Amino acid sequence: MKKIALLLFASILLGACQNMKKETAPVEPEDTDTVIVDADQYLLMETSEGNIVIKLYRETPLHRHNFVKLARKGYYDNQQFYRIQNNFTVQAGDPKSKGASRDVPLGDNDLDYTIPEEIQPEKFYHKRGALAMASYYQMEKSSGGHFYFVTGFKYSDTKLFNVENKYNKKLREEVFDSITNSSPYVEQLRVYTKDTKRYMPKIREIKKQISADTDKVMATRKQFHYSKEQKSQYTTVGGAADLDGYYTVFGEVVEGLDVLTKIEKRAVDARLRPIEPAIIKRVREIQY
Repeated sequence: MKKIALLLFASILLGACQNMKKETAPVEPEDTDTVIVDADQYLLMETSEGNIVIKLYRETPLHRHNFVKLARKGYYDNQQFYRIQNNFTVQAGDPKSKGASRDVPLGDNDLDYTIPEEIQPEKFYHKRGALAMASYYQMEKSSGGHFYFVTGFKYSDTKLFNVENKYNKKLREEVFDSITNSSPYVEQLRVYTKDTKRYMPKIREIKKQISADTDKVMATRKQFHYSKEQKSQYTTVGGAADLDGYYTVFGEVVEGLDVLTKIEKRAVDARLRPIEPAIIKRVREIQY
């Protein structure tokens, strides 16, 4: 049952964004805002439940700069946390949530650009308090404005092993698909799949060779495994390890985890929207 619940969580997360998926989502154009190079940045998020201090990582400059830029413009001011999943995430970023009544659907509105992924699960992972960007395309691009904080739950060693295994299989699948879509395999399969009954032996032979080529590539790559620190974090404090490797984590809460708990514990309706709004009053840069 818990495994099913995790899959449900992952499918619900950013579900609204998936509904808005564009065939050619533009990447944010360059701007002239002042960018702090090679430095962490800190923001103060004032909410209806209290203040949260956020550290943004220097190693994820595209997401860091985008979030700071939006904060400077007041983009998040007066927005609501429109989706709360207990023991998983709290999400915001819909510009139409400002002052929205309960009959106004939220989650389908965003900025008109995406951000190239900066996924680094070996360093920045979905521990409790992590800040990550929502995504139209897992492992590829991030939403321009939708973000989430991780609340999560405590993992057992067995569950963490299963997460590692699942992610490594996903990485192998990506290599397999990439080789399948390369020449000459893609041309051969295009011909043979026109008559699968006749050419099934040929198709099996080709896929066997693709699998062998995939094994060669994977043999040159290091398998993903959690560090001792990450395992300790997930087993003693908690998080959402099932999201690692799929979404960009670009910051973390350094003060205000208790505020995050207050937001997480709000009663929600069937759409996971809070019955009583949880508001982001203001987001601003601070020295920390």
